[in-house]
Amino acid sequence: MKFKISLLAGLAALGFASSASAQTVINITGATAFRAAAHNAILSILSDGGATQVKYCWIGSAGTNGFLNSNKIIAEGTIGGQPYIIRTNQNGSTQGIASVATQTTPPSAYLSVSLTAADRVVGGTNLASDAGKTEAGVIGRFAFSDVDQAISNNPTPVLPGAPVGVVPFVFIAGVGAPAGLTNMTDQLHDAQWSTGQLPLSMYTGNPADTRLVLNTGRNNGSGTRATILAETQYGPFTSVVQWGGPNSAANVAGSEGTGTVNWLQNLGNNGYSSNSWVRQVLARTTTNVTVGTDGSGNGGTAGQNIVMVSYLTLSDAAAITTITGGAGVGARALTYNGVPYSEANVKNGSYTLWGYQQFYASADITAAEQIFFDAFTAAIPPTLDPLLTGIPIPDMNVTRNGGDGGPITPN
Repeated sequence: MKFKISLLAGLAALGFASSASAQTVINITGATAFRAAAHNAILSILSDGGATQVKYCWIGSAGTNGFLNSNKIIAEGTIGGQPYIIRTNQNGSTQGIASVATQTTPPSAYLSVSLTAADRVVGGTNLASDAGKTEAGVIGRFAFSDVDQAISNNPTPVLPGAPVGVVPFVFIAGVGAPAGLTNMTDQLHDAQWSTGQLPLSMYTGNPADTRLVLNTGRNNGSGTRATILAETQYGPFTSVVQWGGPNSAANVAGSEGTGTVNWLQNLGNNGYSSNSWVRQVLARTTTNVTVGTDGSGNGGTAGQNIVMVSYLTLSDAAAITTITGGAGVGARALTYNGVPYSEANVKNGSYTLWGYQQFYASADITAAEQIFFDAFTAAIPPTLDPLLTGIPIPDMNVTRNGGDGGPITPN
């Protein structure tokens, strides 16, 4: 009798394990620049049982924009009738490639499948923080990247992947920048980012413009940064000098447009982990800044009237400038080598500050992961909005050869 009970218990446990293992968990990491398109596509492919079957939650603010701009989401539904849970944990392109190529955990933890079960609801809901909701030791199996793996820090093993869209970038002058600062060139970029500062006269041609122009930007794990450095021929992994604060709002005050940047420290070759932190500096005035602080707001030279420049994805640029017809908050989109951003200029090749968004899978991708990969990459193009998330590759009239920064030729 005891043997029979033990056998039945064992079979029951085996059945439970088989049922649990039938649910495929997909772990995505990498670039933040494409997250809005990715999240739309995730909901699209998980809804083959009907939209009311998709349950999800995210970390960040409430509403559609909070979901689309979150760096961590978890969603469940079905693909081809089979149950899937998809998690994102975005930490930057080159960091994402490293996690997938070396099969190591990203810098931050994924949301836990079990600890968020009650939070995942039809229609989605936001969580203010991931405290008590994460799972340690989860390895990234897929990664978005603004740069080709070949020019990342982990070019091997070669990961299976495909470009899923074109992401434009824009150089920006911060709120209050003088009217004469309108254009960024390869030469200006290289001089600016190699030294961390230039006199305004280098941009305006007027020797009387002696205000300093300081630059900020992304960290060394960012695909956005690598794309910019490759396109300007600076070198995607050449060291830079950048100014900024922590990955928080500690060095700024007030709202976008009316707020101020209060202090800046020399970050050296470091930078911000997300475009949102770069944006917060560009979206505030810099006429009374303590420059050279120790990082706690102490020390440095107070009362500096400076100008800030950097780069952003189109979606962030559209929020703080008038580049796509919005009101902006007073920051200015710069032309690049004399050419203004427009969707048409990207598609015809005259505006070259863009890169392919790549989606990579682990080298040992499983059959269930391959089903997800195929469905996901097919679902992304219809979700793209050229003004916010990217341009579908079939809409492009030109091709970039040899990876990021390579020559552009007609299709």
